[in-house]
Amino acid sequence: MATTIFQSIKASLVGLFKGLYPDFDVFCEEISKTQNDDPEPDLENYVFLDIIPTGNTTVGLWHVDRRVLVDAALHTMGETNSQYLTMAQEVDDALRPVFRFTDGGEARAITVPEITFKVVDRVLHCTFTLTFRDSKEQLEQLPVLEELETTVKTNERA
Repeated sequence: MATTIFQSIKASLVGLFKGLYPDFDVFCEEISKTQNDDPEPDLENYVFLDIIPTGNTTVGLWHVDRRVLVDAALHTMGETNSQYLTMAQEVDDALRPVFRFTDGGEARAITVPEITFKVVDRVLHCTFTLTFRDSKEQLEQLPVLEELETTVKTNERA
């Protein structure tokens, strides 16, 4: 279970890409099949998600504006531009205009205004920024103290 909003976003993106490309391996922190001395030969079709929190801005006592940069690197065994053009359209259709995810059991939706696509070293990179306001639940406010009226009796025996 996700413990932060960033982990919730990551889990939803992993599910989205596994749904789009069920035969692809989907990785986030590391591509484990390339971290050892003898990479396994079956690493042909994969998606590597790089999820980078890029900023948190305080908007008020209960609100924070967050920015998360996502770079999805997609690789196919064929490495053809026609495959990558098709995949770019599929990713665009899946993410725009709204990316949906669940955070702490609550359904959330973020508008994705733009996705950029670029092929670098025979890998398709789909890059976009998620910008959203994260609000904390406001605690019940205690009533404001009112003016206290007092009367002082004076001793008149003096």
